Amino acid sequence: MTPHPIVTYGLLALLAIALLAAAVGDWRHRLIRNRLNGAIAAGAPLFWLACGLAPWPDIALQLGLAALVLGVCAALFAARALGGGDAKLLTALALWVPPAAF
Repeated sequence: MTPHPIVTYGLLALLAIALLAAAVGDWRHRLIRNRLNGAIAAGAPLFWLACGLAPWPDIALQLGLAALVLGVCAALFAARALGGGDAKLLTALALWVPPAAF
């Protein structure tokens, strides 16, 4: 599948808006809503399709990175070094960012 730059940039713009909403919510209420984290994670497969990622190994690497980030963030949450919303947000964001850039 060929990449669609307009759709890709549109999805990245929506991600930027969602991240700004997360930042504002965290700053004002010390809370990042699960719905927002879920929406960010749910948008990742659309982004993968728009970018033309192959199921193997591209998408598998994204899922592996997200699993690794979840494990590290869960450990930091257990150590009280990271909030739960932050851990979920970083995991959802790991689905969007290429492993080398993350």
